[in-house]
Amino acid sequence: MSRLTEKLHEQSKKTGVTQADISRELHITQQAVNNLFNGRAKSSSYWREIADMLQIPREEMREMMVEAGRDPERKTRLPPLSPLTPSSAFPAGVIDDEPPAPNAKMVEVVPFARPGKMIPVLGEVVGGDDGEYIFNGQVQDWVACPPSLVNVNGAYSVYVDGESMSPRYRPGETVYVHPNKPPRRGDDVIVQIKPREEGAAPHGFIKEFVGWTGNKLVLHQHNPVKRIEFDRATVISVHPIILSGKYA
Repeated sequence: MSRLTEKLHEQSKKTGVTQADISRELHITQQAVNNLFNGRAKSSSYWREIADMLQIPREEMREMMVEAGRDPERKTRLPPLSPLTPSSAFPAGVIDDEPPAPNAKMVEVVPFARPGKMIPVLGEVVGGDDGEYIFNGQVQDWVACPPSLVNVNGAYSVYVDGESMSPRYRPGETVYVHPNKPPRRGDDVIVQIKPREEGAAPHGFIKEFVGWTGNKLVLHQHNPVKRIEFDRATVISVHPIILSGKYA
């Protein structure tokens, strides 16, 4: 772990500013922030803002990024002239690291999620063979909203934990949920069930929707393969998963 990643984690804990806070405040993806925190990115175009949020002096932040292998303020220079490149490619008197002014207008590349909608990650992991979650209303994280859910009220996501739906879903994936769409047979769903004890939070699972049989909700689990049933009266919601993907 580099001094940069150590300092980022240290200051995040000290200030109480989470990666999700940074993602929301700067309108960048959670993945981009996580990449910086864990050494998969040596710099960020938002390094000054991140330094300020984590109360790290900007000069110290820049020094740590230089140590990690990237100077965020270094100007891009053209590589040396290739032996295969004709000398006529550059006007006389212009050296290879001082190119002529471009004759095309440069357009700023806007990050994917800026200004994008963020949706909450719900469901506190309980663990166990069934991959149980507690839906207590608390937001675990925030992630960039996929285009198909931008106009959906109440859209949310869940981090996959456990192997109960493997190989369909594996731990570390994010599933995205459409709460207003009725499930169809064969859809993967997030099911919320009434709590076992009065006053407790609902619990839920990621399973495959089989259907309603009489007064039973029937679900399918992949690993180990088994049929799961819940009384209709105990079911709070059945929300289809519309897509999934890895997060960093």
